Amino acid sequence: MTKPAARPTTRPLTVLARGALLALLASPTIPTTAHAAAPAQVQSKAPPKGVVIAQEGLEAQRLEIAKRIEAVPRQRMKANGLAGAMGGARVKVLQEASQMIEFAIPQLTDGQVPISLAFAVNPPDALIDLRLSSGSGGNTVVVARLTDKPQEVQITWASVVLVTSWNTTPDQTASAPYLAASPCVQSKSEQVAKLADALWPASGKPADFAANIQRHIAGMKRERQPMSLDALGILASGDNSICTANSNLAAALMRAKGVPCRTIAVIPPLGLRFEMHRTSEYADGGRWVPFDPSSVHSEIPARSWHGIVLAKTTIKDEQVAMMPRPSTMRGVPRGQSVELLTSGLQLTGSDYLWSIAAPLAEFEASEDATHAAAQAWKRYLDTGSLAPTQLEAGSAKTAEEFAARIKGK
Repeated sequence: MTKPAARPTTRPLTVLARGALLALLASPTIPTTAHAAAPAQVQSKAPPKGVVIAQEGLEAQRLEIAKRIEAVPRQRMKANGLAGAMGGARVKVLQEASQMIEFAIPQLTDGQVPISLAFAVNPPDALIDLRLSSGSGGNTVVVARLTDKPQEVQITWASVVLVTSWNTTPDQTASAPYLAASPCVQSKSEQVAKLADALWPASGKPADFAANIQRHIAGMKRERQPMSLDALGILASGDNSICTANSNLAAALMRAKGVPCRTIAVIPPLGLRFEMHRTSEYADGGRWVPFDPSSVHSEIPARSWHGIVLAKTTIKDEQVAMMPRPSTMRGVPRGQSVELLTSGLQLTGSDYLWSIAAPLAEFEASEDATHAAAQAWKRYLDTGSLAPTQLEAGSAKTAEEFAARIKGK
């Protein structure tokens, strides 16, 4: 199996505009861009609450998922089915005290159902435990607690995720809070309001507004190095290559016209390795409608297979976006693929932060199979232990195989 580090990596918050992405799909390399912020002190916390993850016997599963992802050529996922997702970080423990690092993982939401999840830590004795924990806005995260030995530690995870048309876990998040301005989504700014008025469509439809926002962002020209990734910061720089900034701007424009909007952390199943991607969702007609301001996928609404959802940003996440955080540029809401929770950690190495997702099998799972998978994942969140049926279902090639395996037949 090809080692993950063998693939070219990008620096945090590097994002692909649609044209650049299409070029990358045909390119043997992926360019890198550094966006590291000055280190900030993070207060140490008490041992995390949550469910301890049972990792015994899962290394073979993680390696198998990684092997399947690595075997997929660079290509877009084109339909529902099973996607493989991986991510990881390399950190240096700087202090002789227990340290904690938080990972965003695939969420159980809408038509997305995680099937399996496996972590690996190298060196193994650097890990105290892994815990499933509740993050902001109902997002589930994994907190890794490390020993007090100063050393480099590599942490990787792999997951198989079902994407389907069946909405087994509807997102009931209230939309009203996402009308408010925030430190990184400055919807009350005169500059944002003026641009929103210019882009608002004659139809008055949010979907047409979203399309106009996509076209405007695609046409932006970089005038200077971005100093922050908030909506005003990206308008000042004109740089449209950073998805977090594009999504902050899209949310600000939507809110300026009275349309609730939030940003979403995802991994697109493209077979490309980079830090992560951030898209947006606006509320319309009592539902959340996803779209990609960076136009990696231009369809509105975006399809269920366009991104493996890792986190849905809350207003609380946005409130800390302009505050200094380790290895994070100003303007980035909380809920990145990795958050350093204690002050004695530092991201390090060329593979210090990365993720990748790829299509494994394309099929439409039945409603009852999707429901069975969702129930199995809920049991995992309660117990920290995967069932054999989940491990077997993750390798299914057809809807019939998936249904039989997830039901234990």
